[in-house]
Amino acid sequence: MTAEFDEHPRVLALVERFREIDATMRDLPLYNAELAIEAIGFRPFADGALSGVLLTPWFMNLILLPVAPVPMDAAAIGRKERIELPAGQRSFVTGGDATIGIYQAYSLHSPVLNFTLPGQAQAEARRLLDALMTPADDDAAGSGAFDRRSMLLGRRRSTAPAEQS
Repeated sequence: MTAEFDEHPRVLALVERFREIDATMRDLPLYNAELAIEAIGFRPFADGALSGVLLTPWFMNLILLPVAPVPMDAAAIGRKERIELPAGQRSFVTGGDATIGIYQAYSLHSPVLNFTLPGQAQAEARRLLDALMTPADDDAAGSGAFDRRSMLLGRRRSTAPAEQS
């Protein structure tokens, strides 16, 4: 997957906005100064949206960002919405501001203090993004690999991260 959509004007605006927010976050104990704010793996998603990972020194989120800005609606901020991904439904939280407009975010890691090696957070972001954007493989029976939760619930092993609420 190329990074061409990581350079999309909307994605660049999102990254720039979080770089502005960064100054207010640096003194918080959940801030990991080893990480930079970056877009990872953005790609087209559904009608008129882009999906990818936004990595910051305080979180790693899967973001659904409308290509055409959706005006800020303070009443919508914090609302949860179930969205179908190729790997199954996940609960996204609505975020946004007057600069970026509305977007949806699904937390992958928060905080991100455990990422201490160069490239570690980026590799994890790509791994999770690939898992979430890959349909569950129904032909995994031959692998003999099951995780305990899936086995107890009668499902094949899931490659996607567990649902967070």
